[in-house]
Amino acid sequence: MPAVRNAIVVGAGIGGLTAAIGLRRAGVETTVLERRSTPDRLLTGGGFMLWHNAVLALRELKLDQAVADAGVEIVYHEFRSDRDRRLARWDVAPEAERHGAPALGLRRSALNAVLMEAAGDVRLGARCASFDQDEDGVTVTLDGGETLRADVLVGADGIRSTVRDGMRKGHDLPLRYAGYTAWQAITRLPGEETVPTGTFFNLWGRGGLRFLYMRLNEDEVYWDAITADGAGASFDMLANGRRDVLLDAYRDWPEPVPRILASTAEDAILPIGIFDRPPDRCGGWGHGRVVLLGDAAHPMTLNLSQGAGQAIEDAVALVRLLSEHERVPAAIRAYEDLRLERVAGMVGTAWTIGAMGRWRGRLRCAGRDLFMRAFFDRVGRKQSYQQMMDVRF
Repeated sequence: MPAVRNAIVVGAGIGGLTAAIGLRRAGVETTVLERRSTPDRLLTGGGFMLWHNAVLALRELKLDQAVADAGVEIVYHEFRSDRDRRLARWDVAPEAERHGAPALGLRRSALNAVLMEAAGDVRLGARCASFDQDEDGVTVTLDGGETLRADVLVGADGIRSTVRDGMRKGHDLPLRYAGYTAWQAITRLPGEETVPTGTFFNLWGRGGLRFLYMRLNEDEVYWDAITADGAGASFDMLANGRRDVLLDAYRDWPEPVPRILASTAEDAILPIGIFDRPPDRCGGWGHGRVVLLGDAAHPMTLNLSQGAGQAIEDAVALVRLLSEHERVPAAIRAYEDLRLERVAGMVGTAWTIGAMGRWRGRLRCAGRDLFMRAFFDRVGRKQSYQQMMDVRF
């Protein structure tokens, strides 16, 4: 890797750890800085999907099997209505065979554990306060005044990135709020008859409500209740806890939705406001010897289950291009040229799908369900896979 002898990665999330693994395996002395102070705070989070493209990217680092062993293979993606009508059912297994990689459901903490083990040392409790760069390198200053020097600085520190803010000197367009909240949790709910292993369920309802769920293992189920602001405005969060509010909102939904909610501990439910950066607000991802990846560069809504996958693709592409170019700025420009169009398409598609989930009127939602029944099994599936598997790393 002629351009880079040493690197600093800020953020020990999925993208940052993947980049650190790739850099270290390429012979680059790499320091990973993470503001969270203890390992247990890194190994948190709910469940999520890793589609075939993400598994193929992980294969570049020989991590795909370890990640597959930590999760469960998804063989069906089923779309249903809140009146228990099937809207579409995608057979994922033939696509896994075609592309040579499975789709996986797993705990976020399980993926982080695999990446942490492969990445090696991470400096916990180390927050990047600022940085300066010159023609020869980047100097990072930590809280407390310690300075570190490297050939390249990789900002993988999330949606409210300190590195992004420093690169843009505080002049950045705001994040775009999607208009809905994702209430996420993992609950203990054994029983294949309740939630069968291998199917990712994607339920669309009236009144601005959606519900996603899948089995993570023989004992646990991950779920995600997505509530548009118009629905959430009626929630009485003063008189009721999160579980009771959601139980009331989804009281007329088909089983196992009420049972999943009832089985969940109150303190396991985490509400997350959903934001993204539309392509015209993303701007460049790099300047000189500083570069962004994952949510620091291009946060997207959850509707394609591609946030983690695109961060992994970013990291693999960046490491390869740094190894191919003799100058860091040239490698970063090549990385942007390779990745921008693909990610912009993902951001836009995810936003459009999420906007459909905010619809509240009965007639409009009925039309949406009719459209899904007519087109999702063939046209929607084909278009989704075309976009997903146009991999660029």
